[in-house]
Amino acid sequence: MTPDRFARQRVLPELGEEGQRRLGEGTALVAGCGALGTHGAELLLRAGLARLVLVDRDLVEETNLHRVALFTPGDLGRPKALAAADALRRIAPAAEVVPHVAHLGPELAEELVRGVDVVLDGLDNLETRYVLNDVCVKEGVPWVYTAVLGTSGMTMPILPGRGPCLRCLFPDPPPPGAIPTCAEAGILGPVPAALAALAAASAIAILAGSPDLVPGRLLHLDLWRGRAEATDVLRAPGCPACGERRFDFLAPAPSAAALCGDAVQVLPRTRGALDLAALGRRLAPLGTVRLRSGVLVAELEGVELTVFPDGRALVKGVSSPDQAQALYDRYVAR
Repeated sequence: MTPDRFARQRVLPELGEEGQRRLGEGTALVAGCGALGTHGAELLLRAGLARLVLVDRDLVEETNLHRVALFTPGDLGRPKALAAADALRRIAPAAEVVPHVAHLGPELAEELVRGVDVVLDGLDNLETRYVLNDVCVKEGVPWVYTAVLGTSGMTMPILPGRGPCLRCLFPDPPPPGAIPTCAEAGILGPVPAALAALAAASAIAILAGSPDLVPGRLLHLDLWRGRAEATDVLRAPGCPACGERRFDFLAPAPSAAALCGDAVQVLPRTRGALDLAALGRRLAPLGTVRLRSGVLVAELEGVELTVFPDGRALVKGVSSPDQAQALYDRYVAR
């Protein structure tokens, strides 16, 4: 990096030399490398962040390309975390970028959050956000909640001990199916870019130690209608997480769960590397099998299984998580 790469940023009175120095020593976790995550990750690295940790469980798909940053058609089929890391290293060669192709469950979330200064929410589901909230409140690590759908989105900085947490805003997750997915409701391409910019600004303020940041200020933005509003969320005295310090979402979760779109994710029962080449040889007589971009894709019994090196699988073409679990147990389980 050239000495004056951040000159236009350092002259800001809100940041200054000290704020820029703190950015140059900071570490952030970006949870999810879809549209929110890729835009946010790029903004943090361009701002001068020293170290960026990425985690995502999914692959780049054609339907991602209208709204993401960093990815091109050449990345289709690659794990998002790896494709994003490659692009980010080209943007900021001096920064350290650490990708994880994995599901952000309670165990991994605790492991990753303990080593960072701030967490940026790039997730596509509420269940994992509640896990992230529990871990960040438990460990005292600030995070920035962000969600988008349709033509609008919202974001709120969460500073444990100084303001409300996610469960003060939404005490419990809605019932399954109560909130439409992006595949059902659609999403306007510029929306995640705009919300990621707001979230990245909050993360930069956190890293720089700015006194201007207001914990619990929820910003809602509707790009199509040109509307913006801010709401100050208060801490809930009986909040299970930041009030009672009861971390309900850090308990082991079901191993099979439906994701945004038409896939069911199945988690392995034990942690460890899976020999995808050996699995491919075993499954080859049963259907169409191919190894690509470090993952195995198998078409068996009219469904598609995408198996990752950590033993996790995405199953498409099934009617329920139970059916996905049964297929996983039949063909992959270890």
